[in-house]
Amino acid sequence: MKLLSTVALVAMALNHVEGHGRLIAPPHRGYIGKLPQFKDVVPTDYSDHGLNAGGIQQTKGGKHGVCGDPYNGARDHETGGMYGLFPTHGSKVIGACYAPGATVDLQVQITANHKGFFEFGLCKLNGKGDKETEECFQTLTQPNGEKQWQLPAGNDFFKMQYTLPKDVKCDGDSHCVLRWWYAGGNNPGVGLEGQEQFWNCADIYISDSCGSTPTSSPKTDAPTTAPTAAPTE
Repeated sequence: MKLLSTVALVAMALNHVEGHGRLIAPPHRGYIGKLPQFKDVVPTDYSDHGLNAGGIQQTKGGKHGVCGDPYNGARDHETGGMYGLFPTHGSKVIGACYAPGATVDLQVQITANHKGFFEFGLCKLNGKGDKETEECFQTLTQPNGEKQWQLPAGNDFFKMQYTLPKDVKCDGDSHCVLRWWYAGGNNPGVGLEGQEQFWNCADIYISDSCGSTPTSSPKTDAPTTAPTAAPTE
């Protein structure tokens, strides 16, 4: 991940081990407010590890908030919501900056392993008033061409690599939303609708300014970005 800040992450105590999982690199909208440089900008979400859109009974019909909120509830983690502050509030809260076409390191923390798989998607927002939709997300692939990343056993911090499209740039007034989708697999014989699922959305830039080494900022509208290190237990 090519990030713009050199501030080190403070290790975080994980008090809510009953949670399930969250995207921490890049930091998703519910997690980023726990990082020191964002604590005065983004509200703290104490349930950021449990964005399952209300659970199996709510999602088995295929309806869910695109960033893990309940379909019929407040969309706090979507653009314009309590934690989706960019670009609605103009605060430029961006979790990472990558080069177009880059193969990037992603990291997920799992605190309650339900087997299953991860997928990642990308949606470009062109400016204020633009919101992520299910149709907008383009599924990303790993370097081996696979879309799904199979979750190993155990509760841990898991790293994986995915490749960004070469023809997508988002910086300045535009930015991209990188979404993690986790579909559990511990309920046999019931298909996808019978599994618990999770969604997290992270705000990122994709810019030529974000090359193989960190830069001070993209050339347009410098955001505040997250540091490189991941939290540890």
